[in-house]
Amino acid sequence: MTDDERLERLLRSSLPPLTAPGPSRDLWPRVASRCQAPLAWSWLDVGLAAVITIVLLLVPDWLWLLAYHL
Repeated sequence: MTDDERLERLLRSSLPPLTAPGPSRDLWPRVASRCQAPLAWSWLDVGLAAVITIVLLLVPDWLWLLAYHL
């Protein structure tokens, strides 16, 4: 018996056999509904945009730094 066969036998004995070959439910309708949902802004998005705008108004030289990282 080679090491590969021994490893295969050990793995098969340690892992339980699969009972259902497919997923328990269909996930595509949930994915499609998320893709068709309208985009919404969170408070974090709005707050981050406001902070960046205020900082750029106070220190306009940092615009180059922001443009470099985008």
